[in-house]
Order: sequence, then structure tokens, then C-alpha cells
Amino acid sequence: MNIRQRCIFSFEDAMKMQPKSRIEKIIDTLDFKPVIAKLHQPDGNKRGPKPYPTCAMLNALIAMRLENMNTFTQLVERLTYDPHLRY
Repeated sequence: MNIRQRCIFSFEDAMKMQPKSRIEKIIDTLDFKPVIAKLHQPDGNKRGPKPYPTCAMLNALIAMRLENMNTFTQLVERLTYDPHLRY
């Protein structure tokens, strides 16, 4: 007989329990609303794949500079393997 054990808490709950990192503190203090309003373009052209969210892209670029990553390849690798940076 197999007994399934339920999860005590989810991955998201575990991330919320962690203390905020330096990147999270900096991103939380910055106001991106004017920047996102300028960067966001209306969807006049429905062709091609859906773009990534503007806010997520901006956060990734800020994290790239704060973590001293020189190339986008380094950023992609870090976002792939580091769940703390990704979420």
C-alpha cells in the first residue's frame, strides 16, 4: 500500500520565507511605472510569438548589472539555473 504524503508548504511559500536579497530590495524601491509606460507598445501587429513581459525584462537587466554579468548569455544561464534569481 502506498501512502502519499502531502506537502507542508509550496515552493512559493518557501521563497516568501527567505529574507529579501539585495536585488529584491533595490527592485522593490524603484518605481518602474513611467519606464514601462514608455516601453510598452500596443499590440497593433499580432504576428510572431508573444513577447516577454516588459517588467520581467527590465528586472532581469537590472539584476544583470547588479550581479556584474557582462553578456546576455551569462544572464540566460544564471536565470536558467538559479531559481532565486528567476522568481
